[in-house]
Amino acid sequence: MEEALERIKFSEVAAALKDTDHPFPPRLLRGFSDLFPRDIKEFIPIWQDTSITRKISLLEDLEELTEKDTLVCFDEVAKAVINDLDPRVRVLSIRLLWESEDSKLVPILIELMLEDVDEGVRSTAASLLGHFVYLGELEEISDTVKISAVKNLLDVVLSEEVSQVRMRALESLGYSSHPKVPALIKAAYDSKENLWVACALCAMGRSADDQWFEFVQEKLDSNDSDIKFEAARAAGELEIPTALDHLFTMVEEEDFDSEIRLAAIWSLSQIGGREVKDKLQELLRDSDSEEEIEWLEKALENLEISSSSDGLNFLNFKPQGNVDDEDEDDDLDDLDELDEDDGFGDVDFDSLDEDDDDDDEEDD
Repeated sequence: MEEALERIKFSEVAAALKDTDHPFPPRLLRGFSDLFPRDIKEFIPIWQDTSITRKISLLEDLEELTEKDTLVCFDEVAKAVINDLDPRVRVLSIRLLWESEDSKLVPILIELMLEDVDEGVRSTAASLLGHFVYLGELEEISDTVKISAVKNLLDVVLSEEVSQVRMRALESLGYSSHPKVPALIKAAYDSKENLWVACALCAMGRSADDQWFEFVQEKLDSNDSDIKFEAARAAGELEIPTALDHLFTMVEEEDFDSEIRLAAIWSLSQIGGREVKDKLQELLRDSDSEEEIEWLEKALENLEISSSSDGLNFLNFKPQGNVDDEDEDDDLDDLDELDEDDGFGDVDFDSLDEDDDDDDEEDD
């Protein structure tokens, strides 16, 4: 075990990256974790000479590794390549920063969201900004940084940007406690466009706001798979106890889409209770799917963690309204100035969605 955890020398990693005659060795991927400034200085010129195919393959492998190993951190690599000439590389570098808490990334992400020529880069940057809005609500980054993120996300939602980017921006705003956000979520929910409805449900799930219980439950019966998936996920994130029967149906019927089924399993673990535990254990005994078994085991573990937290509901976090710092008060006032005159009072998402005309209306 000690040998497996020994730090890999970057000189070995660099040599392997230069060796274009062979695939990059998987055992050296961990060598990109927690790089020192001197390593980054050596890495950048090598990266510039690396083929696009090799860059993409490497970043995809690093992303896959982060999902399996919580001890690795590729933030420094991602920051070094975030402005790569190829948009696929830029997207992958943003995704590698999904767990980063470095608030210095916010202005970089805002610029990418607003200015990048590639729609995929803009939408991925908008998604990652939600992580920093969330950190801001937890007071883990400064209000100034959080407010900058929220302001720009609001601007994007109300702009004539392509729908994909605006949807990701609205989902990110789901974490925000700004008073204008619920109206935007409701406008998206009332849209006749299925993708906007699914987007609204995602934002509702992130809001920790019980005003959305009824809206989420209504869409658990949707015939649209995207809407049903987001409703199932939101039911768990909001810990809606009255959604249990719907979720039990989703996990009991084998003809349900596998992603919806897995979302329902996880949501059950978030809501909790004796009945949920019995159902998850029954499913675990009867399942012959390796993926589902792994997911059920994780869900049961999550259920145990939730039940041992003495009834604390972490989703019911209510941000403090009082800010002591005078400068921070000014920033909050600036954000409040985005009133109905800026378009919040009468948002018509359908009229802005000419590029979504091919979407089918939901079957009621």
